[in-house]
Amino acid sequence: MIFLLIVLVSSLSLYICFTLYFWIGLKRLKPNQNIRKHYPPVSVIVAARNEEFLLPRLLSTLVKQDYPVDKLEIIIADDRSTDKTWECITNYSNRFPHFSGIKITEQSKKMSPKKHALSRAIDLSSGEIIISTDADCFVSKTWISSMVSSFKKSTGIVVGYSAIDRSQKSFLCHYQALDFLALMSANAGSLGWENAWSGSGQNLAFRRSAFDMISGFTPVSNQVSGDDMYLVQSISKKHGVIFNTSPEGFVKTSPVLSVKQYLNQRIRWASNARTLAKQNTFFLFFLFSAFLCNLSLLLGFFFTPILYYFPIFWGGKTFFDGLVIQAGSTKFNTPIKISTFIVWSLFQPVYIPFIGFSGLIGKFRWKT
Repeated sequence: MIFLLIVLVSSLSLYICFTLYFWIGLKRLKPNQNIRKHYPPVSVIVAARNEEFLLPRLLSTLVKQDYPVDKLEIIIADDRSTDKTWECITNYSNRFPHFSGIKITEQSKKMSPKKHALSRAIDLSSGEIIISTDADCFVSKTWISSMVSSFKKSTGIVVGYSAIDRSQKSFLCHYQALDFLALMSANAGSLGWENAWSGSGQNLAFRRSAFDMISGFTPVSNQVSGDDMYLVQSISKKHGVIFNTSPEGFVKTSPVLSVKQYLNQRIRWASNARTLAKQNTFFLFFLFSAFLCNLSLLLGFFFTPILYYFPIFWGGKTFFDGLVIQAGSTKFNTPIKISTFIVWSLFQPVYIPFIGFSGLIGKFRWKT
């Protein structure tokens, strides 16, 4: 039990150091000026599979972009959909010349499905800058302009902010929104120190030349997911990376509809982190400290001497978690509910070890 107490105190202390690192990093992020003097050719790429209900919403917002149409192309890859996704794509490509689609009918034997779909779209693109988002997202009319304006001469990739759409107003929706805000805040805080850990494929922009320089997705062709994390870590090693803090470049994404889908999604994310974290020792160290801290809290709950001090340990962790989330909430204008935060904090000691163990053994389902 003394050993467990030592592990708990040590891992909690280390975890708190990381939260302070994120908090200061968020403060270090500078506002993007988004001065639009140059309009390079841009290709927006989207991989869609059975998204007939959500894809039209995204395409309708892409039509309204304020970026010059003669400098813009939008390519949607239909990854073996069995619904009316392709009909939706052709509807837009027939009406708008800068829209086009790729119909993928067979699964690649050399590359995982989403990476294959994205690669096919990028192969057909002609833009100097590639911008990616997901079929279940929607964007403001200034999204493309904002992401492009964030690039400097040395920039290879721009990471954008994305948030859960909370229009459903359910508790699960708000819980996802807070959890996703915590992830985005930690990632943005790390980028505030110019330490690129990850990003979200819902809102990424990168130079085509930088993508070619890392041989595209070939080095991670067999990994089911993690394309966004791979791009950020690999490109940032050779070029500069910027986090776009401008609200004009924010993206919203739809929440999953059930607890089962939510857990499956998070386990999938954890499964790719175990591999790509090896490229960044500091990132791996953080993941380990977060896992060990929460696991120690969970185990300590079953030992009376440690349970006596449990409110202090949990309260300390909750305070510093709240510090980062509050900073992210302010920075990205994403309100949170105190009641949701308390429930989220109570679940963390169970949730993190469960997701971590499940991710290690690859216990999740994905579109195949």
